Amino acid sequence: MQVRWLFILLLAASLGLSACEKKVASQGEKGDQGPPGPAGPAGSPGPSGKVIRFVVGECRQACTLACEANERILNTYAIKLGGTFVFEEQNRATFRPQQEGTAIKVVVACAPE
Repeated sequence: MQVRWLFILLLAASLGLSACEKKVASQGEKGDQGPPGPAGPAGSPGPSGKVIRFVVGECRQACTLACEANERILNTYAIKLGGTFVFEEQNRATFRPQQEGTAIKVVVACAPE
């Protein structure tokens, strides 16, 4: 019984919406372009050069990944099986996979100091 009333309500609503067709008025010709507006405030200059650099490697056993001397490690990530990262310095880390012999893609994000 409730399904029948729901169906009737939905049918009435769809018929009501189709009867409310929106009429679009015809537009005239486009006029001339107006004068340019005032210039906005100048923003601060953005950073120059590379901000974040990614070092991508593949490890089958313990391997070391490093950023440049003027960079530090922002984040590390091992894709697939995983393992552990040991941070030796702020710009160098050693990755030890859970299973040796299996190729694991590792990513290190480097940011300037």
